[in-house]
Amino acid sequence: MDELIQKISALVRQGNEQFQNQQTIQYGVLGGYLLIWLLFTGSLTETIMVAIAMGLGWKVGQRNPRGMD
Repeated sequence: MDELIQKISALVRQGNEQFQNQQTIQYGVLGGYLLIWLLFTGSLTETIMVAIAMGLGWKVGQRNPRGMD
């Protein structure tokens, strides 16, 4: 059981590292989320507004705080 937990933990860490280092994976996850959002809400306008909000949040999260280079 401990070996299984260690293997799963290693796979999760590896997946997390790939997600953080590859923008194509990040875009794919965001695109998938928006597609699921559209399918469940059925509102294209709401999905577009969510996409804009996600994009703005992404940009704010990527910039460095002042004085932190």
